[in-house]
Amino acid sequence: MSTESSRISYFVLALAEVLDGSQPALAQRVKERLESFVCARSPHLEKFARTEVHKYERHGHSKTYVFLTSSGESDIDVPAFFTVGMTSLDLSATSASKRKKFSGDVSLSVTGAYSIAELARSDAYTSAQLPGEVILGEANVVIRQAREYVAGRFLVVDAQRVVYERLYAPAGFSEIATARPPGDMAGADFVTACSKISGWAPA
Repeated sequence: MSTESSRISYFVLALAEVLDGSQPALAQRVKERLESFVCARSPHLEKFARTEVHKYERHGHSKTYVFLTSSGESDIDVPAFFTVGMTSLDLSATSASKRKKFSGDVSLSVTGAYSIAELARSDAYTSAQLPGEVILGEANVVIRQAREYVAGRFLVVDAQRVVYERLYAPAGFSEIATARPPGDMAGADFVTACSKISGWAPA
C-alpha cells in the first residue's frame, strides 16, 4: 500500500505546451526521456513513447500529457504519461440492460466518446511512488475540462485485462467487449471498457 509520504511530487503538462518552443532545454530533455521510456510490461506503450507520440500529436489524433518530476539537483524526469482523444462507442452488441444503464433516456447504439488511448508509468518508478490511480485521476481532470466545452457522456479504454481489473474496474469502468490487442502484443488479453463520465471517480 502506498502512503502519501512515499509518493513523488510532480506536475502535469500537455506535451504540446512543452514543445511550443518557449523552453527549448525542457523540450529537449522531455524528448530524451520519452525516447528512453521503459515499460517492459507493455511493449506497445514503450514503443508509443519512444517513436509514435510525436506523430500522433502532430496529426491531431490525440493529445499527450506528461508527468514531470525532479531528478537530481537540476534535472527532470518523465515518470508517466497519458494520452486522450476521441473514439466511437458501439453498444449494439451489449445487453439491453447495459445499454439502458449507459445511455439513459437517449438510447444510441453507436455514439462518440472520449478515449484514454495510452496510460503508462515508467518502470523506474513504483506504484507506491506514483499509483496508477493518481495517473488516472489526472486524466480525469483533462477529460472533465473538455466535457465542459463540448459535452460527452462516455469514456472508453482498451486495456490489458490485468490492468482493467486492477485499475479501471475499481474506478467504475465496465467491460463491454473483447478488444483486439496491438500488433506488437499479439496474443495478449485486451478488453474494451466504458464508464459514464459523470460516474467516473478514480480513487
